[in-house]
Amino acid sequence: MNRFNNIYSKNIRLIPAILFIIVGVNCSTMAQPVAENSQRTISINMSATELIPADLIIFSININAEEKTPEAAFDTHKKREAVLASLLKEFDIKEESINFEPIRINKRTNYNNRQEEVTVNTNQQVSVSFSDFEIYEKIQVSLIENGFDSFNGSFSSSKLEEGKDKALVSAIQKAKERAAFIAEQSGVKLGEITTINYSEHQVNYPPMFMEADMGRFKSEAPSMMDFAQTVSVTANISIVFQIED
Repeated sequence: MNRFNNIYSKNIRLIPAILFIIVGVNCSTMAQPVAENSQRTISINMSATELIPADLIIFSININAEEKTPEAAFDTHKKREAVLASLLKEFDIKEESINFEPIRINKRTNYNNRQEEVTVNTNQQVSVSFSDFEIYEKIQVSLIENGFDSFNGSFSSSKLEEGKDKALVSAIQKAKERAAFIAEQSGVKLGEITTINYSEHQVNYPPMFMEADMGRFKSEAPSMMDFAQTVSVTANISIVFQIED
């Protein structure tokens, strides 16, 4: 019986060592395919910019009012809104070219010499786009004459989608050329594309000078609007190429 217990105890002590050997063999076997599947690659980050003619103006107008009560503020706001709507119809701005947000009203409380002063403010953003550059300054003058003091403009283009496609094609071509050059100079053979990461386009809308000259329309003086403008569209791409053995 004692001999059996001694043999059993020795066998029990051998089990952890046997398990350790089995686990070690299994781990090394699992790690082997990872080393075999590892690839050599060339990663290229590239961007390309396309300049397209600016044939649109995006005009943003802020309708606002300030009064002592919500009723008075809303009434003043609606009057200015009606004036703007009439101006847009006067300049034949198409309905599909007009975008606007709902009216926002907020209450402000100030203290002047410990006395509470309450004002109610309204705000509404309106954006219009048009292709007739001749009416740009006329709209500004009309807005100023009717009490508007917050507006700005920027150039845009009706060919943005075309510009985006051209910029993307150019970025891909440049990435391929750069990868081929690196591979040639490094003495390796360029393989297939394994990964492509693409980010959204970046569009740069040049701002416009917003000061309207009231006397300009009395003469045919030169204007900055006489010079052609462009809108830049940038595409960013990251491509990973395999290096062949």
